[in-house]
Amino acid sequence: MNTLLTNANDSAQSDVATNYEGGQTFNRSLREQVVQALCVGRFGDTFYASKLRLEEEALEVLGKARVSDPEFLARAIVYGREKGFLKDSPITGLAILSGGGAKAKPLFEKIFNRVIQTPDDLRKFVTLCKSGTVPGVKTLGGYRRSAVKEWVSTLSGYHAVKYGSRASKGFTLQDIVSLTHPETEDAAVAERLGWLKRGRKALGSNRKLNPQIRAAEALKLVDDGQVAISLIRSGKLPAEFVIPASTKMTTAIWRELLHNAPIFNLLRNLVTFTRHDVFKEDAEIAYAVERLTNVKAIEHSKILPFRFFDAWKKYVLVEGNDSRIADALRTAANLSFVNMPTLGGRTVAIGSDVSGSMGCPVSPKGQTQFIDIAGIFTGAILRQIEGRAIPLPFQSRVIEGHGLSGHDDVLVTAEKVSRLLGGGTALGAPIQHLLDRKIFADVFVGITDNEDWAYGSGHHCHESFLELWRKYRAKVNPKAQAFVIQIAPYKHAVAPTNEPGVHFIYGWSDTVVRYIPFILEGGASQVQEVEGMSLDNGGNQGRSGGHDHAQADA
Repeated sequence: MNTLLTNANDSAQSDVATNYEGGQTFNRSLREQVVQALCVGRFGDTFYASKLRLEEEALEVLGKARVSDPEFLARAIVYGREKGFLKDSPITGLAILSGGGAKAKPLFEKIFNRVIQTPDDLRKFVTLCKSGTVPGVKTLGGYRRSAVKEWVSTLSGYHAVKYGSRASKGFTLQDIVSLTHPETEDAAVAERLGWLKRGRKALGSNRKLNPQIRAAEALKLVDDGQVAISLIRSGKLPAEFVIPASTKMTTAIWRELLHNAPIFNLLRNLVTFTRHDVFKEDAEIAYAVERLTNVKAIEHSKILPFRFFDAWKKYVLVEGNDSRIADALRTAANLSFVNMPTLGGRTVAIGSDVSGSMGCPVSPKGQTQFIDIAGIFTGAILRQIEGRAIPLPFQSRVIEGHGLSGHDDVLVTAEKVSRLLGGGTALGAPIQHLLDRKIFADVFVGITDNEDWAYGSGHHCHESFLELWRKYRAKVNPKAQAFVIQIAPYKHAVAPTNEPGVHFIYGWSDTVVRYIPFILEGGASQVQEVEGMSLDNGGNQGRSGGHDHAQADA
């Protein structure tokens, strides 16, 4: 769950400032900024700020917390990893915490295994520590090295095979083993660590040890497709190893990889499977559909909803796509919001930001844009509260004739919203629309990058969000509550911390929208939830010796 929810109970002072476009903004408390940095982490260029500036701002916030509030920082790092389903930002936070000296040591040791869940996480952490870019961290020495050494000393066979490539960019698992010299009395672990460093030569005479590694080595030598399939099946070999290692990739081998794929791997490789004729058989289509629409599998995978949209957009464009799989992706997106509450019969106005700046990609590695996430959230809320929702897509003014409907699937709504992209940002525009028409709404939900500036003289929107919101509560509904869901990494806010009836939520996951009814019923803020987290449970929580849980990243 990628969220930061704040309310009037947070006693931190807010300072008036200006945002990137010169509009009025309000600085949030340090604790809020910490949770935001760890839950909406995105280290790439955006419309308003460069990658370098965003990185500097995030490092500054987390560095301040390391000095003044290290225990809260530790809790927020775990929160971002376990509830936000992100990797890069929490791992960066962990590296920063590790530079806090003796005061940080016990906190670092408590949360290390909760943040570092796969060898890929470990490689990212080691790379950061060795890069010299993290303030106060210049090497992998001290308790950092000890934690990495202990983690590697329990490496599973599956992880060794999946992540053990010598061609990996940056620090490889082999490099980490050489750096830390892990020690173990477990013969199987000792053998697989030796295999990482010396390859086949390290395998001993006991063939019962490390069957996955032995199957992996055997696969490199065979050119018979049926033998290869038998090895993949018996060794449960992941695609990450099979594809570069197999001497001849046949449709039958691709079909075996389909049946061996965790759901996130399946989602990412639907286009690849299609191009290799895996879905020529109805049985394989049926298998993929069942996997993609399995409620428990979706919940267990922790896949962020926008990943289904991204997969759907790519899949429907590939030659040979099948409507049954496309429909399954639409169903999966709806299922990812299956537990969203109905907001108790309240009337809800939904302000979806479609301004030009929302066209920035969520990740430098992907194609999904901020506007796609806004559309997904809009679709989920519309479906859940059909008949009580007032959709108000906006840029510098509210766009009418948009065709948004609660009858549509989430992905259909997301596509409709994405077509509206363009214009300046005026978060007050939907409030002015409600105010001018005296439309009664219990709740306003704004889904935005929060860079409010297109208001005042010369603009369609007459005043700022804050000024218009205060007028709306005074003239239409004094009990109205506004929830601003910020899906961009900008640090700015459109209201001060203690503003009555204004709450901030940061993030991309399905749980974001669930916090709206939670706070309406008097629940604590997200900062307060982080404050109450325990660091004493889940020492190895999230670590898996078998198939990885999908950990979606920004």
